[in-house]
Amino acid sequence: MEKYKIHLYDLNRILQGQVPASFFIEVIIRALAVYLILIIALRLMGKRMTMRLNRTELGALSTIAAAVGAPIQSPERGLIPSALIVALVILMQRWVNGYSAKNQRFEELVLGKIHTLVQDGYLQLKNMKKVRVSRERIFAQLRSGQMTNLGQIQRMYMEANGSFTSIKSEERKSGLSVIPEWDKEFIDEQQKDHGKIICSYCGFEKQNEHVHQCPNCKKITWITASY
Repeated sequence: MEKYKIHLYDLNRILQGQVPASFFIEVIIRALAVYLILIIALRLMGKRMTMRLNRTELGALSTIAAAVGAPIQSPERGLIPSALIVALVILMQRWVNGYSAKNQRFEELVLGKIHTLVQDGYLQLKNMKKVRVSRERIFAQLRSGQMTNLGQIQRMYMEANGSFTSIKSEERKSGLSVIPEWDKEFIDEQQKDHGKIICSYCGFEKQNEHVHQCPNCKKITWITASY
């Protein structure tokens, strides 16, 4: 549209656009057709599409959304090209899922690996760096699961789809508090395990009183573990 045709008081152009009123009926038909295509596509790609998505599923869904969006609003765009794109995405996604089930290396390449973030009560910093997750993010996840210290965790994994899975220790153990450092009143209320000294950053237990630097994170601050 030429600049000279754009006016702020042109309500007809702002509300209706440059299409005839009859196109609104066509929009409804197109939207219903696109909705049907999406329902069929999600059904054919499996129940995983209604759960948290992995990277290939997110890519497939984004491609489908981009393909079906234009025909709804553009009268010059037909539905058949979008339907063909959706069909191709479905075939590719089903092939990826099928081959991933047969080939573990391909699955790890496409979908990613599972990483251990907490092991036996302390942070696995190398894995945290690989997956780019912060210490505060892990603590927030643990707090949402009603856990107050790292000692309660035997394993915490980041799954290939980016979700977190925590496995609690069967025994009651002390460890590094996951309560925010500024909430000192709550931290002081936690019971202390005076027989266990841990790193204040990663929760690694001090094995020798003569050790000054944490072997896990290289920090030098040690504190009493909390229950």
